[in-house]
Amino acid sequence: MSKFLVRNCDLGNLDDLSVKRVDILIENSRFAKIAERIDAREAYGATVIDAHGMLALPGFTDTHTHMYQTFIKGPLDDIPITDWLIKLFRIEDIMDEEDYYYATLLASLSSLRFGTTTVNEMGSFEYLDPIIQAFEDAGIRVTYGTSTTDVAENPETPIMSIDEALRRSEILYSKVHGRNNGLMKASVAPAGLPAVSREMAQALKKFANAKGIVYHTHLGEGKMETQNVADKYGLNGECEALYEFGILDKNTLLAHSIWLSDHEIDLIAQSGANPVHCPNTNMKISDGIPKIAQMLQKGINVAMGCDGEASSSTRDMVREGRAGSYLQKAITLDPTVMDAGTTFKMMTVNGARALGYDDLGVIREGNQADMILVNMEDDLAVVDNDHRIGNLLYAGDGHNIDTVFVRGELKVRNKKIQCFDEQQIIDICQRRIHNLNERIRKM
Repeated sequence: MSKFLVRNCDLGNLDDLSVKRVDILIENSRFAKIAERIDAREAYGATVIDAHGMLALPGFTDTHTHMYQTFIKGPLDDIPITDWLIKLFRIEDIMDEEDYYYATLLASLSSLRFGTTTVNEMGSFEYLDPIIQAFEDAGIRVTYGTSTTDVAENPETPIMSIDEALRRSEILYSKVHGRNNGLMKASVAPAGLPAVSREMAQALKKFANAKGIVYHTHLGEGKMETQNVADKYGLNGECEALYEFGILDKNTLLAHSIWLSDHEIDLIAQSGANPVHCPNTNMKISDGIPKIAQMLQKGINVAMGCDGEASSSTRDMVREGRAGSYLQKAITLDPTVMDAGTTFKMMTVNGARALGYDDLGVIREGNQADMILVNMEDDLAVVDNDHRIGNLLYAGDGHNIDTVFVRGELKVRNKKIQCFDEQQIIDICQRRIHNLNERIRKM
């Protein structure tokens, strides 16, 4: 394993937004020592990186996403959600194996470039092998589950039996869980109650509990769909239904969580479940604005996610965090909600905790060495060394990130991907995206 000594970085404190100049020794994939000065003899054999005062923060956790959608963020712009979903399913059907591989690789490399070291993916089963190969080639940390449905919301919904969903979950678990020296974990990922029956939801939760993995689903994303679930089960909505079905607990991730009653928010707090805020998607496809400030006030572990680029158009968690913070300030008329420290915790440790990690998302001795170094010295927009953490969120973006470590391995340095020729990947993806767009136009 690689060994690094990062000298002269300014370690960010997300509690009070202060920074402290330190050296950080990374060894055996973990933060081995953090001190004001580390003697060279303690770091014998380490590659030395002089951070020159760059801001050090934990790597970001993108806690809800569909990475393959990086190839289709253009064709689905400015479309009503019902038509958007139908067109999405049709495009998925005409993508081939190499499309899925390169779309996932492109998304993974983009995520790394913008400081995301962990993603929680709800993806395809049909092209599972090339997708997980792309994750492995990129070297990003991933929790992977395949979307399952057994209730047709529209003529294009890919429905399956519960037995088939369980069969796929077993295959996925055997192929993914623990792969790439533990960087990969499996999940179950039913799409959401409008397209998932009570029986499928409960069967998959039972499977997840038996395997010790997370249950990852959409919740309350559409107003009409949420009302349909409420009417079907005679309850407040999707969240109360999941509670009654025995789904909600600390190992449950609830993407979007928009259309919830106050009672349902109390149920989430009681259960320990983890909502995932995806503000750019919620704005772009007009889903609505969730009560994130209220959730945080109740001590709920809210995480952040970029969602798929077909809806959000971004892999940049800094942009995602800023959008979420601004929305909550606007809807509550309270500028103190989702402050910079809270937002960065949602982007780091909260997401790691939701995915079952207790040694990730915080830079401290013994934790896994996922870390970013942020260069704010070469960008006119963020000049102010006294307010770097807040300015990164409110005035910066992922392009300010200079260096990225995933479990102690150097993935980005001087704003360049280390393991691939970026231009070669861009050229390949440009050709494949153009060919896919030609096929989309003929649908």
